[in-house]
Amino acid sequence: MKKFATVFAATAIALSLSGCALLYPNWGTTQSPGTSQSAAPSQSASESASASPTTVKKNNAKVEITDAYADVAAGTLSVVADVANIAQDGGTCTLILKIGANTTRLPFKAEANVTTTQCHPMDVPLSGLGKGTAIVSVEYASADYFGVSPTQSVVIPN
Repeated sequence: MKKFATVFAATAIALSLSGCALLYPNWGTTQSPGTSQSAAPSQSASESASASPTTVKKNNAKVEITDAYADVAAGTLSVVADVANIAQDGGTCTLILKIGANTTRLPFKAEANVTTTQCHPMDVPLSGLGKGTAIVSVEYASADYFGVSPTQSVVIPN
């Protein structure tokens, strides 16, 4: 019975002391109950509006055009490209096509291969391009990488 009384008394003391924290929520701090407990000083609206956004620098993607040609039989300008230094899904290859003063940007999907990222086949109908020399390059962009290939010229036949 004496053991029960000791456990009961210890429990009663612990509960009564923990109740103090309920009545005084700033227990153990030097702040009074009316003092704000924010961790950092607040900024005024003008201070937060003038804060400049951070620029995220992307890693370099090494984009290579492996083939670019006019396929007269198929009626297309075909460009084959990949990103040699990464293998990832989720990026976009953009074919940049310049003929005379006109520049066209056409997006294509990209997907991971064993050791590279391959651009899906980039085929553009010859019928809408006109005649002459086309300057092509391929841009790759993903959440973490960005790069542009060197340019290549392709003769669009008459």
